[in-house]
Amino acid sequence: MRFKATYLWGMLAAALLLGTSCDDKLSALPTQSKVDGNLVVDQKSAEYALNGIYYRYAMCQVDNYAVESTGCANYYEIYPANAAGLVTYYQGPYMFETHGGSGYTSYSAYYWSAYYQQLTAANSVIDQVGKADDSWFTGNRKTEIIAEARCMRALINYNILRMFGYFWDVDSPYGIILRLDPTTSSTLSVPRSSVSEAYRAIMEDLDYAIENMVETSANHYTNRWVAKGLKVRVLMMRGQGSDYADAASLAEEIIAQGPYRLEEHTTDIFHVKGLTSAEVMFGIQPKDNQTNVLEAYHYRGEAQFVISDKFAAFFENDPRKDELMKVDTVNVPTYNYIFDDAGNLTGYELVYVKTPMTSIFKHMPPGELTATTTEESQYQMRLGEMYLLRAEALARENRVSEAKELLKTVMSKAGVTDFSEVDNVSDGDVHAFMEVYFKEYMRNLFCESGREWEIMMRLPQDIVVGFNPEYANTQYSVFPIPDDEFRNNYALTRDDQNPGYSVAGLID
Repeated sequence: MRFKATYLWGMLAAALLLGTSCDDKLSALPTQSKVDGNLVVDQKSAEYALNGIYYRYAMCQVDNYAVESTGCANYYEIYPANAAGLVTYYQGPYMFETHGGSGYTSYSAYYWSAYYQQLTAANSVIDQVGKADDSWFTGNRKTEIIAEARCMRALINYNILRMFGYFWDVDSPYGIILRLDPTTSSTLSVPRSSVSEAYRAIMEDLDYAIENMVETSANHYTNRWVAKGLKVRVLMMRGQGSDYADAASLAEEIIAQGPYRLEEHTTDIFHVKGLTSAEVMFGIQPKDNQTNVLEAYHYRGEAQFVISDKFAAFFENDPRKDELMKVDTVNVPTYNYIFDDAGNLTGYELVYVKTPMTSIFKHMPPGELTATTTEESQYQMRLGEMYLLRAEALARENRVSEAKELLKTVMSKAGVTDFSEVDNVSDGDVHAFMEVYFKEYMRNLFCESGREWEIMMRLPQDIVVGFNPEYANTQYSVFPIPDDEFRNNYALTRDDQNPGYSVAGLID
């Protein structure tokens, strides 16, 4: 029997996985992620523990209103899009947008903590289910649970590598803290891996998952096809040897043989169907009817994060301009400074200036939900991405004409009928194709799985820097490892910090 990953099951799973008592209040979020003892005593408890990984992955937390909800709208969607320069804060440039070191330092600790709590959950399931008696499980379920946990571990390590490691340089020593065992006091100190070591560990988990996972599942869980989709991402990110050719082949297998289908109208995924869409491969909805994502974009009906002017230009003559965004009048707080006759500042007054801004309609704002719209869910992977990644892989293999047809297929589902921008690319011009690919990838997948940053890092620099000059500085294409990791992990030295960042309070 398989249980839906609702809020209740997530809390039960967290209680099992994190060592909280069954008598504890279920509505209280767990406060620590260390796992002691064997909490898997049968197949049912193993299923609960597996669900706990998904609960952690959703970044469940208490919001500003003391309501237990999910923080994934901010951390998987908004902040990466902000770093890429696609969206901006309504009061002006946000800390990620200008790639300021202080902003990266402030938020790196939250990302790091969240990812390694997820990793602790995955490692604990892998360890405890692996040690469990085979007789507790029906059929092949024991192996399937381990495989699913390893798929999630690969996804988590992939996220850590693309945010904290030099993923674009396979020869770099700046990989990740590769934790593959349950976290205990004796396993806290782990040296930093190289990038190639991190890729190898991720690929080993994915290959095991692809071999042993269930074929299909509800799309708020991973399965064999999702593992294959994640492998396509990792192959494209690594880009070595036969990686592009392998990624193109695997993406084609998902497109041709998988159970997913492109929606005839892409916007229906977000405004009508949600996780019921046949295009969604993996999504997040840890709590029925959760609304935190709405408040992340719009506070009490007013836009908080809006489309940047440069990104808005990508939508000229594109039907998505009217479907995914609209011009709103937003009250922007402004200070009027008061001076005396001598020119001395004597005070100020706060006024709100009504300012037109392009708000984001991809995630339905409060007040817009009707009987024909859906409560917003989180989309971590969908089939449209596999079409786009196959197109990129083919182009990198100098098969631009095939790549153009895939790009046009995806654009047609979004209602585009004018393909002149794609058709004007010469079949031998890989660079020109990458420019139109960049625009469509961002139009199609902005504010979803948070991969804008990664995509921009591997595209031709002149294209990326032309859109966002901040990407000329490699330092701000990666987060710093938080200070606490250096203080608690004795295997690290200052030299393990990402170049350009310092370590505060570390005694050598």
